[in-house]
Formats: sequence, structure tokens, C-alpha cells
Amino acid sequence: VPGAQAVLATLAAHSIRIGIISNTGDLTRDQLLAMLPPDFDLARFDSDLVLLSSELDVEKPDPQIFALAVQRAQTAAHAIAFCTESLVDAVAAQRAGLLGLRLASPPHSDIAGVPALLTFSA
Repeated sequence: VPGAQAVLATLAAHSIRIGIISNTGDLTRDQLLAMLPPDFDLARFDSDLVLLSSELDVEKPDPQIFALAVQRAQTAAHAIAFCTESLVDAVAAQRAGLLGLRLASPPHSDIAGVPALLTFSA
């Protein structure tokens, strides 16, 4: 997504921990990384907060994966923002107590130079 690298750099510059919750089917971590763009840097993400369904045997929108994210983050659920393009996953995160944010899907995610417009899901 255009602007994503800049957003990640800004978050890192402000010491904001970031993670990944991804439904990865039966892909291993190495297989998944081989499919990602060359400029994708997994090191930008807190290793404790990289939750891959293929490694955990649970996937979104199951509340268990969000509970695990909260446990690993060692913070209150309401202090965690979960961003996704999926309304179902945003609502599931909200039901688990997280701030569930729904991102506009590309190409609408980079309108007027604003990376990833956020819309709050109800």
C-alpha cells in the first residue's frame, strides 16, 4: 500500500509497538515471507506480537487470537488498535475489547496523500 513504509517508520520513531495478526492457512513463516514484497521488513514488528494462524492453530475472527494478542502485548485491550480491511475482523476485535479500525481497501487507501484512510466500524 502506498505510504505504508512511511507510516511504519513514523510509528517506530514514536516507539509504538506494532504487530501482525494474519490468517496464513498452512503456510510456514518462511513461505509467507517469500511471498511478500522485497521491501517488507518483519523486523519492524514486535516479534511477540506477530501472530500467524498457521503457527497458532487459531485464526481471525476467533476471539482467542485477539485475547492472545492482548496477553502478549501485556497491556489493556482498549489500549490496542487493530487495523484491518475486514469489517468482520474489526467487529471481532471490538468485541474482544480492542479498538477495531477498518481501513479503506486500495486504491482508496492513499487518497490525497493520506495513507490508509481509517473508518470506524460500528
